[in-house]
Amino acid sequence: MSHKKKMMLSIVLSFMLFVSSGFLQAKEYIALDEIKVTAQKNEADGQKVPISMSVFNEYSIEDNSIKSIKDIAPFTPGLMLYDNGGRESLSPTMRGLHTETGSFSSALGMFVDGIPVLGTSGFDVTLMDIERIEVLKGPQGTLYGKGTEAGVINVITKKPGNKAEGKAVVEFGSDHKREYGVDIRGPVIKNKLYAGISGKHYEKDGFLKNFNLGGFSDDREHNFGKIYLRYTPTDAFDISLISSAVKHDDGGLTWGFKDAPRTNWNNDEFIKTETWLNALKIEYKKDSYTFQSITTQKRVTDTAYLDYDYTSDVNHHLQIDSRFENISQEMRLTRNKDRFNWLVGINLDKDDNTIDYDMYMYGNKFPTYAQLEGDSIGTFIHAEYDITENFSVAGGIRYDTNDICYEDVDKKIDLESSYSEISPKLAFTYKFNDDSMIYTTFAKGYRPGGFYSYSPEGYSKKYDKETLWSYELGSKNRLLSNRLMLNSAMYYMRISDMQVMNNIVNSPYSYKSNAAKATSKGLECELNYLFCQNLDLFLSLGYNDTVFDEYADGGGDYSGNTNPYAPKYNFNIGGQYRNRSGYYARIDMNGFSKIYLDKENTNKRDAYYLVNAKIGYEAEQYDLYLYGNNLFDKEYDSIGSSNKYTIYSQPMELGVRFVFRF
Repeated sequence: MSHKKKMMLSIVLSFMLFVSSGFLQAKEYIALDEIKVTAQKNEADGQKVPISMSVFNEYSIEDNSIKSIKDIAPFTPGLMLYDNGGRESLSPTMRGLHTETGSFSSALGMFVDGIPVLGTSGFDVTLMDIERIEVLKGPQGTLYGKGTEAGVINVITKKPGNKAEGKAVVEFGSDHKREYGVDIRGPVIKNKLYAGISGKHYEKDGFLKNFNLGGFSDDREHNFGKIYLRYTPTDAFDISLISSAVKHDDGGLTWGFKDAPRTNWNNDEFIKTETWLNALKIEYKKDSYTFQSITTQKRVTDTAYLDYDYTSDVNHHLQIDSRFENISQEMRLTRNKDRFNWLVGINLDKDDNTIDYDMYMYGNKFPTYAQLEGDSIGTFIHAEYDITENFSVAGGIRYDTNDICYEDVDKKIDLESSYSEISPKLAFTYKFNDDSMIYTTFAKGYRPGGFYSYSPEGYSKKYDKETLWSYELGSKNRLLSNRLMLNSAMYYMRISDMQVMNNIVNSPYSYKSNAAKATSKGLECELNYLFCQNLDLFLSLGYNDTVFDEYADGGGDYSGNTNPYAPKYNFNIGGQYRNRSGYYARIDMNGFSKIYLDKENTNKRDAYYLVNAKIGYEAEQYDLYLYGNNLFDKEYDSIGSSNKYTIYSQPMELGVRFVFRF
């Protein structure tokens, strides 16, 4: 038996022994924790907000081994974060609506401490010192604006305060994985000035061997740092400055050709990206009113060399040196009192992107050097009213205007586009008691239009906005003396002017167009059960069916086909054991259905499931864990990406993690 298989077997057996001992020791019951959320930009109990959502607090983030944003998908019904194997590695799908790699028009928005990340550039955020992650499903445009027609991911950092605390982490794993991290927070001047600082270094050898150059072609390395300064000159004022940066210095893509040796490149690929996120937050409270101002900046630089022919010949390669920047300003005023609460706000947003993209094919150079700029203004209002003790209504409306321009001096292209959109939302909630409620929501969402700079000559670079109407019915429940949480939601969405990415046959190019009408419908369910004092059981399931109602072009009629990158289902099931003596064990299985990689539904990634486990010992000041990811070393390659490539899946990883608190 191999060393890896022995370790895998020991993890599973240890988990079973720990759980068995837990049944003997557990004699009293406890309750699930209540989690406060800011999904509607006001703090509230997550179980009483009429939005389907998955919430991770600091404890579930650690238990689920969530270290970057891609790690939340296995635990979130209806969400898939597709790994493209390297550069701009994550492209999200929420409720069947997908955001393509390199897109500036997102169906799913992410906000990191209020900083908008509305596209795939910079989406794979490193998570350290995080208080909470909220995944909101369904259109959220009324409060969050453009690019949130399918949902929102909110990432909230821990605020430093008067309590001084810190944590150091060391982790070693397969393929010479090394990870070192530290975060510290506390007072500089008690009751006035506080600071938090965190950093992490990560590196891991690749798993794809280069048969031409030797060694491995997909090594990974990144360094992350964040600083959080907070100033409270009075009880009413709270001012925060948050700044983080992550720098990737990676090898090549985990790509190859179908039915061919995995890699045989003639040049070393590299992918170097650097992402800065900055936010200045000012909050002033007076009686029942709160004023908030959030000023943010996101800047991403993307430098890469990619050998797209994946052979020892010099046929097709790509050089990239691009820059993307977004600046936003949001101000809002909130009133929270009695039965009627409201919020009004304004958001200003500016994009400044430079695309420098040189493709070389058979000795010919095909350059793209373009400026893509945009300005938008959004004004919004949201209100909640308790009609009776049990019945309440909430609603809002937003008006957005967007101006976009695209210029390519070399090709003498100068294009402009303007559009506006109204995003209404209405929700009704009925509370049976403090622990159970049902809600229904009607909302409109939209994905902004724009310009796709990579479209080749002869194909339009412009595409228009996409809109949808969503209808949702949901229920949230705490049962069995708050030991069982059971949440579910059903939804139906009608999508118009659907944005579709089209691959050009026998060409490395693609273009984006508004080509389809589509329907998305589905069901989401989450269950968390405290079986006893030591054992927590959990299950989540998302089902989705997103199909083209009308879609045809010169290549055929695709009506009735499934939207690319839209899984029919995803699930997670498992258990977690923790006792007072410090022993800990966890095992879970997660999986996704088959997905298609093209509109023809020809190329695909097959359905798969992965088993992960973790055992360890937890003390007051330290934790020690042995973990295994993808314990059965399942392969789930995407075969036929861009009609000809295979994106290889990540192999099994075994490792040890040590956490020290001070």
